[in-house]
Amino acid sequence: MKKLLWTVSIFLITISLVVAQRVEVKTIDGVQVVFNPKNPAPHKGTPTKLILKEEFSLGEGEKAEEIFSEISSIAVDDEGDIYLLDGKENKILVFDKKGKYLRSFGKKGQGPGEMSVPVGIHLTPAKELMVDDSLNRKIIFFSLDGRFLRNISTATFFSFGGVELDSQGNMVAQVFIFANNKINLEIKKFDKELNPLFTIATYDFSNILVGKINPFSFLTIYRVNKNGTILISNLDQYEIKVLNSEGKVIKRILKEYEPVKTTEEHKKEMLESLPPETSPFKDRIELPKDLPPYRNFFLDEQGRIFVETFEKGKTKGEHLFDVFDARGNYIVRIPLKGEEHLIKGEKLYSVEETEEGFQVLKCYSVRWEK
Repeated sequence: MKKLLWTVSIFLITISLVVAQRVEVKTIDGVQVVFNPKNPAPHKGTPTKLILKEEFSLGEGEKAEEIFSEISSIAVDDEGDIYLLDGKENKILVFDKKGKYLRSFGKKGQGPGEMSVPVGIHLTPAKELMVDDSLNRKIIFFSLDGRFLRNISTATFFSFGGVELDSQGNMVAQVFIFANNKINLEIKKFDKELNPLFTIATYDFSNILVGKINPFSFLTIYRVNKNGTILISNLDQYEIKVLNSEGKVIKRILKEYEPVKTTEEHKKEMLESLPPETSPFKDRIELPKDLPPYRNFFLDEQGRIFVETFEKGKTKGEHLFDVFDARGNYIVRIPLKGEEHLIKGEKLYSVEETEEGFQVLKCYSVRWEK
């Protein structure tokens, strides 16, 4: 009898665990909502094993072009050529698909083709290289061989940056708007000539003027998928909204999670990561008792979403990533190193640090298995 009761108990526990791990999909107010459990729950047959094999590393040589000051952004073209933006040196370095140095271009300044602490680069559908030069209040376009083509001024905005491109060359970016004694951050979509198309989201930043500042409350992450959909989150909960190319919300991806407590180490890392310009505000910074649900996310070409959590892996420099498939189902949790990632053509490019604290770019082959 006891053996039977024990067997029944184990069966009930197993059933409850299976039910608890089920992904639920509902339609709420005309929007598909994907409710993911705390642990991965992939559909049967979904590849969930990520196999990475390092192919080469850039940044550890002795030549000037083989040493980086600060890799701010990465782009890779269809031939596999790699474009690295060194934001501190105000230049772009180009390597071939095997890591051989090809050329570099760009310099510090305010004239045509010159930069001042640029923050991002993108390859356009017209096969040009676009540089987001927020401090100079302009967007710069180069040919892929480094010839300056043109500038687009962003001076009509108080602040313009964080540019993401869609497959048509339209831009999604964030701008600050001052009106009626309020400061709003707006995420907007623009056409390729920087004409506004529509507003995606608006956040009230007025409380930055007085009192304590929670820097996490100002973080908004957005990415543009190759099919034109826009993914956005402001980190107030574990949720990523998916909008179509016209800005309509078509899906919400949610996940249960265990909050990570804020430690003194987190506070130190946050303060050290802030730029020197924010020094007058550092005494007003106050972190919440719990960290946000995650730090960042990026996409691959199959529509998977890699969500970087605050949980660290077993190896130094690793963070744990929650991976969702293109439908928004939570399929696996994996460790990855690095602060900047790009997946292109079955390669993962990752900006990592050496033991000595120098930046390197590592290239890995990518393979998914069931």
